[in-house]
Amino acid sequence: MSGRPRDREPEMLHGDVQRETTRHLTPETGLPQHVSLYRIAPGGTCTFHVHTGKTETWLVIDGEGEARVGARHIPVASGDMVVTEPGTPHGLTNRGSGPLRFVNIVAADNREAISTTEVETE
Repeated sequence: MSGRPRDREPEMLHGDVQRETTRHLTPETGLPQHVSLYRIAPGGTCTFHVHTGKTETWLVIDGEGEARVGARHIPVASGDMVVTEPGTPHGLTNRGSGPLRFVNIVAADNREAISTTEVETE
C-alpha cells in the first residue's frame, strides 16, 4: 500500500542505528513515553551517548551484540532487556552475523528537559 509509514526510508540515529518506521494503530495516549523499533546491521554501532530527562529500555528481539552501560560491557541477545536511567552513558554494538533489532521504550521523567550528548570512548 502506498503512503504507509513502512514505505519511508528509515531514520539514522546515533551512528549506524536505523529507526524503522512503525504505525500507531490506536489513538495517542498522552503518556510521557515513546516506543520505536531499531535495527543495527552486522558490525554497526549505536554510539556511546547519554540522555537527560528520560529513561530508555532496550528490548532485544533479534540478533546478538554488546551493550555498554556506564563502564559495564554486557552481552545481549533476543529476549534481553537493558534499562538506562537519565545520566547513564550507553551504547550498543552488533556482534552477530545478522541484523540486531530492538524495541526502544522511552519514558520521560518530566523533571528536566530531554537532551542527548555523544560521549567519548576510551
